[in-house]
Amino acid sequence: MYNLLVVDDEPRIVNGLYEQFQDWKQGELGVYRAYSSMEALRILGTTKMDIVVTDIHMPGMSGIEMQKEIIKLWPRCHVIFLTGYSDFEYVQSAMRDGGLDYILKIEGDEPILAAVSKAIKLLQEELVSGQLLDRARQQLQAANSLIQKEYLTSLLQGELSAKSISQDRFNDMQIPLAAEEDVLLVIGRVDRWPDHISQSDQPLLMYAIQNVASEYLSTLASISFSMKPSHLILLIQPIAASRKPGREDCDKCLAFVQGMMSDIQETCRTHLQLPVSLAISSHFCSWTATAAQNLKLERLFQQGLGHGQEMLLTDLKPLEPSAAMLQGMSRQDIALKLSSIRHLETGLLSGQKDKFTEVYKDISETARILQTSPAHYSFVVEIQYALAAMYLAYINHWGFLGPVSEAMDIRLLLQGGSFRSWEEADAYYRELSDILFKQRTDDQKNRTQKVLMAVNQYIENHLSEDLSLEALASHVYLHPTYLSRLYKQITGVRISDYLKDMRLTKAKELLANPRMKIHEVAVLVGFESAHYFTKVFKKEMLVTPQEYRDRL
Repeated sequence: MYNLLVVDDEPRIVNGLYEQFQDWKQGELGVYRAYSSMEALRILGTTKMDIVVTDIHMPGMSGIEMQKEIIKLWPRCHVIFLTGYSDFEYVQSAMRDGGLDYILKIEGDEPILAAVSKAIKLLQEELVSGQLLDRARQQLQAANSLIQKEYLTSLLQGELSAKSISQDRFNDMQIPLAAEEDVLLVIGRVDRWPDHISQSDQPLLMYAIQNVASEYLSTLASISFSMKPSHLILLIQPIAASRKPGREDCDKCLAFVQGMMSDIQETCRTHLQLPVSLAISSHFCSWTATAAQNLKLERLFQQGLGHGQEMLLTDLKPLEPSAAMLQGMSRQDIALKLSSIRHLETGLLSGQKDKFTEVYKDISETARILQTSPAHYSFVVEIQYALAAMYLAYINHWGFLGPVSEAMDIRLLLQGGSFRSWEEADAYYRELSDILFKQRTDDQKNRTQKVLMAVNQYIENHLSEDLSLEALASHVYLHPTYLSRLYKQITGVRISDYLKDMRLTKAKELLANPRMKIHEVAVLVGFESAHYFTKVFKKEMLVTPQEYRDRL
């Protein structure tokens, strides 16, 4: 939907064009009008305009002067100038400042309608134009480090599927690593910030640490980023000229990285006055395994050694050799499954049932495996309680406790999900999920219907008043563009068409009263003039209001 403003100090011209565009069938238009430049600027100050049709010669401020203010407010707005003067100087000035078209008033309405059609076509083309794409590429380049960080952070938090990891994705984000090759992970941490370092300076120093690491590892392929405050991630691969890196290349790379870590620590201590701890993977791992490996290295930091500062650790000899494996799952894998429960809440809140079901199925399968081992059953209980907390938070947020209690036994959930087996918990939570999604859908439909009913009721009760899209949207606290789209999506008709139908229906009722004059009927049903009322009535009913009354 596009917004159009007609501006002229001659009301006859403004009203005529306003009526023309109100009935325009070539597209959804929000039509506004102003009888002076000052009134136009007040409208422009609060409402986005896509097209402005304005007279050039107006008291106070000319159309050309107003155009400069329009561009400041809405740079993509197209301005079409009207004038009664065939003055080449004005034409030059208007076009030089970005005017779209220049039309003499004596040419009539057709050239104006054609110019507006041209403006709409240009607006649509700009959405996919090379200029906008080039600008997007420039912005993408400027924000590339942030995009890299978001992508790699999601990867190390276990939020990306295997199909989301590809060389094409790496190339798009300029990640200088191979998606099909294993990767070496190193994590770093600033153990303590000196008192003279302000919080605003900390990101700059983290960037300096990244530069130090990049300098020492310049003979390797690597990328570094800060996943959280004071923490650094390094992802490293060997470089083998004109061939795929082999086992020997990886072994040499690992030895080199281990040798460089103490130098990186020393440089940070000497030149940046920062104590930095580093933890190095003992082996290369696949990209899908980096999330579990990251948790394993983080645990090394958490366990600590000595004073817990300037540690240089590796998982070559795990500090927790008893960390049992169950059907290929390490403690880090289990921790990642538990952390993925937060994605269930995201799926619930967004109403994405497919995404929710996919994540829940993965968590359920993990719990089913874990319950086969008595030593790991505590993890099953943790999953049950985490799910119970997530569901309760969602139910409380949306106020669904009453409807859910009517549909199923809520007591088990209120008791923290203390089920006798995972199969019992799984059946309960699946049923609860179905109820919540259905309740959310029903609730959304009910709210939508209430909004549409409120709009229709407001129209019926205020036919003689201002029923602009802005007035209707304000009544139901929605954005005008969204209300227009929502109304058409649900009802199948434009809100302007419904408004016109209601006005004509009411007009036919009033015309049945022979004592009421035609112009009085026009005012009572919200038409600007008897002339415009007659024009619309005849177009829709194929007879004039008087002819309709005569037939009655």
